[in-house]
Amino acid sequence: MSRRQLDHDLAAVRGLVAAGRERMGELDDYWLNSVRARLASIDELLIRAAGGLGGWSRQAIGAGSMALAALVGGAGAEALGFSTFWVVAGAWLVALVVEVPVRGWAARRAVVIARRRLERAAGPVETVEAGGLADLPEVLARARVRLVSAALREAGSKHWQVARLRGAVAVEPTMRWLAQADQLLCQSIDYLEEYLAADGKDPA
Repeated sequence: MSRRQLDHDLAAVRGLVAAGRERMGELDDYWLNSVRARLASIDELLIRAAGGLGGWSRQAIGAGSMALAALVGGAGAEALGFSTFWVVAGAWLVALVVEVPVRGWAARRAVVIARRRLERAAGPVETVEAGGLADLPEVLARARVRLVSAALREAGSKHWQVARLRGAVAVEPTMRWLAQADQLLCQSIDYLEEYLAADGKDPA
C-alpha cells in the first residue's frame, strides 16, 4: 500500500477516535477514564504508524552524528598529545555522548513530521451523528473497521494468513503499532459496553 493511502486511512481513524473522545466530554467514571486513556494512546500509535522519519533515516542521522563527533573528539585528543589509545577512546566517548541526544531529537522530529502529514492527509470527517454515549461503541467500531482494513492493505493480500500476519506484526514496526491500536480499540469498545450496562445507566 502506498504511503499516501496509509496516511489517508490513519487520518480517518484518528478523526473517528477524536469524535469519540469529544463525545465522552469530561464525565468522570472508571470505565470512561479507562476508555479515554486508551483512545489517547491509540492516537499516539497511529502517529507512530504513519512514520515521520524512516528507520534508515534515523539510523543515518545517528551514525552520521557519531562519525562526526568521533572525528572531532579524536582530532582534539591528538592535538593535546594523547597516545593512540586515548585518541581512540576519546573519539568514541565523544561520539557516544553526542549520539544519544541526536537520536532522541530524530525520534521527536519524526513524531512531529508524522502528525503534520496525517493532518494534511485528513479528508472530510466521517459523519458522526450527535448524541450521547449509547452509540459510541458503534463509532469506535467504525474506526476499527477502517484500522483493520488499513492494516490488511499494509500487510498485502499475500500475507493475510494468520501466521503471516503474526510474523509481520513481530518484525514490522508499522504493523506492530497498528495491531496495538486495534487491541486498544477493542478494549475501549468493551469498556464502553460495561459502562452502559452497569447499574442500568442512562446512556444519554
